[in-house]
Amino acid sequence: MNLQGEIIPMTQTVKGQNKGTPKKQYRPGQRQQDRLQRQARRRRRQRILTAAIAALALIVLSVAGILEYQRYTSDRAAAQLANAHATATHVARVDATATAAALNACLAGLKTTPTPTAGPAKPPALTGTPVTLPDGLQYIDVQVGCGAAAKTSSNVSVQYTGWFQKTGKKFDSSWDHGAQAITITLGKGQVIKGFEEGLVGLKQGGTRILIIPPALAYGAAGHPPQIPANATLIFEVTKASVTG
Repeated sequence: MNLQGEIIPMTQTVKGQNKGTPKKQYRPGQRQQDRLQRQARRRRRQRILTAAIAALALIVLSVAGILEYQRYTSDRAAAQLANAHATATHVARVDATATAAALNACLAGLKTTPTPTAGPAKPPALTGTPVTLPDGLQYIDVQVGCGAAAKTSSNVSVQYTGWFQKTGKKFDSSWDHGAQAITITLGKGQVIKGFEEGLVGLKQGGTRILIIPPALAYGAAGHPPQIPANATLIFEVTKASVTG
């Protein structure tokens, strides 16, 4: 168009399109090449995604495998411990049964005497040579007894009768108190030293005679009015029950 001497180019349109807009020019075969590149990129992304999924799955399986192995190991260890405990319990039960049977058989073979209704008035006749300990305590085992020997910390139950050595007079007896045995824990100092020391080594069902010098009994002071000063005491302890 010529407007007052100026030439103004007019843009022609075809079917509403601006003919002046440049179109993308493709070289021969470029479309095919772009398509191939897009496909290659798509395949690359798919491979990366597949590899990531596979790696994640491998990690999950590895963790699951580790946890399962730990559970299996723990269950196996628990089962082995339970079996060992059951075996030990069974062996202990068998041993305890055998020990109890042997103890009962031994006790059945011990010499028995009628249960007295009162402590004897006179001390028993001493036969044999007594065992003398360094501190002066003496004892004679009339009947050894069965099972484990009493030791320091053992609980020992005995019937007893006590006499003065000098006069032979009885001063006390558990038989005179309804046959109530006394139970003491050795090593606790619950009775006079000589009596406690004299029970060490005593076995269940055993009978022992103790000869206790004053230093291991009530000493120079005695225990008035029942025990005079400097009294040597004789005890017969019998029907022992020993635990611990």
